[in-house]
Order: sequence, then C-alpha cells, then structure tokens
Amino acid sequence: MLEASLPMKQAANASPPRLPDWLVQNRNFVLLWAAYGVAAIGDHLSEQALLKSRGGLERPDVTRLQALMSVGFFFPFVVLGPLAGWWSDRFSRKSTMVLADLLRAAIVFNMAFIVSRLVRWLPADLGDYSIVIPLAVVGSLAAFFSPARQAMLPTLIRDDQLVRANALIRALGTIGTIISAVVGGWLVDHVGPEWNFHINAMTFTLSAIFVGTILMSRSRQVSHPKLEGVWTPLRQGFRYVRQHRRVLQMVLLGTVFWAAAGAVIAVVPAIVKVYFGESYTAAGTFRGIMGIGLASGAAIMTIIGPTLPLSLGVLVSLAAAAAWILLLGVCHSLHLGKILTGVSLFGIGGAGAALLVSIMATIQRFVPDSRRGRVFGVSDTLTMGAMVAASAAIGLPKIPNLDRYIPAILALTVLGLAAALVIAWRVYRRGSEHPPRTWVTIRVIRFFTHFWCRAKRIGPCTLPAKGPALLAANHTTGIDPIMIIGTSPLRLPAFLVAREYYAKPFVKFFCTMNHCIPINRDNPGKSFLTGALRLLEAGHVLGIFPQGRFQIPGQPESDALAGIGAIALRTGVPVIPVHISGTQYRDDPFASFLVRHNVRIRYGRQIDLSRFKGRERDKEAAREATELIMQHIRALGDSAADDDANATGEQAAS
Repeated sequence: MLEASLPMKQAANASPPRLPDWLVQNRNFVLLWAAYGVAAIGDHLSEQALLKSRGGLERPDVTRLQALMSVGFFFPFVVLGPLAGWWSDRFSRKSTMVLADLLRAAIVFNMAFIVSRLVRWLPADLGDYSIVIPLAVVGSLAAFFSPARQAMLPTLIRDDQLVRANALIRALGTIGTIISAVVGGWLVDHVGPEWNFHINAMTFTLSAIFVGTILMSRSRQVSHPKLEGVWTPLRQGFRYVRQHRRVLQMVLLGTVFWAAAGAVIAVVPAIVKVYFGESYTAAGTFRGIMGIGLASGAAIMTIIGPTLPLSLGVLVSLAAAAAWILLLGVCHSLHLGKILTGVSLFGIGGAGAALLVSIMATIQRFVPDSRRGRVFGVSDTLTMGAMVAASAAIGLPKIPNLDRYIPAILALTVLGLAAALVIAWRVYRRGSEHPPRTWVTIRVIRFFTHFWCRAKRIGPCTLPAKGPALLAANHTTGIDPIMIIGTSPLRLPAFLVAREYYAKPFVKFFCTMNHCIPINRDNPGKSFLTGALRLLEAGHVLGIFPQGRFQIPGQPESDALAGIGAIALRTGVPVIPVHISGTQYRDDPFASFLVRHNVRIRYGRQIDLSRFKGRERDKEAAREATELIMQHIRALGDSAADDDANATGEQAAS
C-alpha cells in the first residue's frame, strides 16, 4: 500500500501542472483542508469523554488529569518523530495519512471497551493510565500523520501561498476544535461518552476519504533520490536542523510555544470549574473560546501574514501571548469573572495562531521536499517534547489539591515566554546598526509598504551595502520615501524634507530617525548643499527627488533641479536611479497614506558620470548630469510600461 516516491526519470519527464491562483480553487488543497478540519472536530470529542470516564471535573486534581492526558497523546511524537519524518520522506505521504486515519478510527470506535478492560487490569492507584495508554496509541498514529501532512502541503500549492494555506488550515482546524469542544461537552452531559467515541471514529474515516481522493498527479512532483537505510537519513534530519539557522530558530520557537501550551491546556478545566462547577458543557465552551481566538488569529494571518516581516510577527506574538497568559493568571487569582477570563483565553489563542502560522510557513518555505518530512519529524520531537515535559511536570507528581497552584503555573509560563522574547529580540537585532526604536519602525514600514500599499520591488535593490550613495527617484505622491525605505533591505536612506512638514509630530520622528535634511523648497540655499555633503561624508544614503515636487498625472513633466547633479559631481558617490509607479496621486501628501496603492518600484544600475571628470564645479556640467540621471529614471519607467503591457497580453491570451 505504501509506494515509494516517483522515480526521478518519470518525475523529470512530467510537465509540472499549473496550480490555481486561488487556494479555494485548488481541489487538492481543499481536500487536505477539509480532512484536517473534520479530524479536528473529532479530537476533542474523545478527550471530553475520557475526562468524564475518570471523574475529571469532580476531582480536586483535574489539572493533573488533563496534564496526564496531554502526556499520553504527545509523548509518541517525542519518541517517534524522527522515525515518522523518515517514513514520510521514504514512503507515500498520502497512503501514510489514509492508513493512520483508518487505524485511529478503529481504535477510537472501540475506546470505551478498551478503557474498561484497562481499568480491570491496572492496579487501582494506576487507574488514570487506563485513558493514557490508548491515547498514546492514537498519538503514535498521529505522529506519523503529522509530518506527512506538513510535508505534503507545499507540493499542492505555490510557494507564495504557504502563509495563507497554513493560516486557513489552522483556522478550519480551530473551528473544528470549537465545535468538538462545545458538542463534546454537551454529549457527555446529556447523552453519554460512547457517542463521543463513535462520532470521533466517523470523523477520522471522513478524513481518510478526503485524503484518499487527493490527486497527486495535479501536485508539484519533486524528484529526489530514494533514501537508503534508516539511521543515516535520521541523522541527516537532525544535522539539517542544527546547521540551518532560520529553521533551528523556528523549531526552538515552536518548542517554547508548545511548552506554554501544555501548561495552559492543563489548567483550563480547573479555571472553568471555578465559575461553572462540574459542567462539561461549560468546560467545552471555554476551550471553544480559546479556539475562536486561534481561528481569529489564523484568519488575520491569511490577510496580513504574507506581508508581515517574520521578526516582527514573532516578537509581537510572543509578547501578546505572555501578556494574555499573565492576564489569565490575574483573573484567576483575583476572581475577576468569566468574561475577562474568556477574553484572556481568546487572546492566548490569537497570539498562538499567529506564532504557529509563522513557524510552519517558514519551515515549509526553506526546507527542500527531500528533507521536509525528517525536518518536521525532528520539529515534532522537540516541540512535543517540550509540551510533554511541561505537562509531565504538572501531571506526574501527585500533588494534593494541585489546582490551588494554577497562578504559580501560569506565572512560570509567562516568565518562560518573556525569556524567549528577550532572546528572540537579541537574535533578530544581532548585527543591526540601528537603535531599537529605529529597528522596529523600519519593520513596521516594511509591513505597511507591502500590505497596505501592495508594493512589489521588480528586480534587486542595487544600493551599495555600505558607504555613501545618492538615490534619485521620480516623485509621484507623499508615500514615495516610505516605499523606498520599505523596499531597501540593507540601507536606510535619508531624504530632503520640506521645512513646513518637518515640524509635524510623526514626520519629525521619521526625519530624526533617518537623518533627513529640512529645506526651504522655494529657496534651498546653501543649507541644502551643506547638509547633503555632511550626510554623505558620514557614509549615509541620501534620497533626492530631482523634480522637487509631485508629478501630477496628465500634466507635462516638471523640470529637474540641478542640485542632485552638483552633489553627485562634487562627491563622486554612486548614483542609483529609482522609478516608482502604481501610486494614486493625492495633493495632500498625508492623504496618500490613507488610500491603497499597487506600487511597483525598480532600482537601476549605478549611473556612470565619468564623462564629467574635471568639471565637478561647473554649473552646466551639473545640469547635464541631472538630465542624464533623469534619463535613467525615465528608462526604468519605460521598462515598467513594457512589462505591464506584456503582462496584460499574457492575461488576455490565457
């Protein structure tokens, strides 16, 4: 049943299919999406029933019981993760997922019988393990399912769809979790736990059907050599994670997240019991609230995720998760009520979703298909190991009235997240020449540039990585400087700013941050030249709009001022032409920040001004150099128009 990967020759001869532009039009993705969602519906149905079978909410140590259940389910991920990853790279991922689902369905359908037999066989003081053992078997199958699904996803979609795809999967899975938490609690209270198990078995069967109907012929078949042996490929998976800094960072972040998740999940039933007593319906509802937060966070990531800088997303998610867990602990300690408690759980879910989507999409984007299963297996081992360790620390010791220590458990969780936040901040800031406030502002600008203004840089940014340089661009509207900063990854250009704008609060902060030069537009005078020379001598990049004012659409092009030519000739620094298009013109420069654009920006090669050697202080030479610079800017604009025309023709032909 488990066939090996396609032979390399066959895969090489097959023409790659064109994948749909919209994920919902991608049949294979929709099937995988539905499989994950329907399986998520069943997961917590069984959890509620198992909790009930051991008198969960009636006990003073429900926190310990919930932690033991987490240990039982996730411990196989720790032990089997690398092997499951190797299996995913060696055998058919699709068949692995179908088989895992069908076996889980069979076990869960008979769960009540299995638990009753284990209760008879185990000593009385080990009775709680009657639900831990079958959970471990189901978790073992899930450990093989997980890397197969995560490694398969990138082959079904385009690379630029990874963040949205992961967010959609996370959102639907969370919706399924919400449904199962609420319905599962109601079934336990009013019908009986056997129905939970039977419905869970049906969801796993449906998941197997959905996965089984995925057509791999419509996926991106990636050929890679057949793995020989077991131990060597396993070591290669660990070595890959250790040697690739970005992947290792994501795995370690996932480790921190799941350790915190293990603690939060363990204490939720006890927190709910404070407000609702021994109601499984209420317990499910509050789990559902956290699920709604997860779904909301995932939904937001489908919108902003592809344009959100990874470092900014990670730092904000860690800070938000720590703050919400702190609020949850305060609510529980001071009995601030179920509304604030629910809001805290919602916030925890939202922050967690943002972090998980960022981690998953980054690993899928950077790890090649031939190693992806093993990398996810290693990731599962470390991340689930952290969750198991946190849950075991709570669940294995028999601490009397453990629920009294919930504030301490949450406080330790907050400290762990805070430590991770500090470490992540230092790692991301390592090597940066900018102060913290500037570093954060640059990333916010990049996010604004790519999300709100839909900016796309065509070709590389040709600004030199170090040393002084002049940047000359056409001036279309007030957001032009922000577009240049947002698409220049290595440098922070300064600009000439009209004095009347320089004094405005936000503009002054921006201008101070990147050493902008205030000038009088009608009479720049010597201050312009002196400030520009001083800035370039300090090794900065100076951005200048040679025309000095906006180019109004439909009107003749404004004459360029000779100032940039004079500065270029006197200093001899590299001059880089830039062309901006796709903006919506507004008379008020601040109004341009409120409308959406479709910005396209092109950086040209360094302009050769050697013909003017020996004429550095000649005014006529300065005017000629300025005109040459403008010609290069116009040439970039002409190439932009040609590209747009070709793209329109291709769309019409298709």
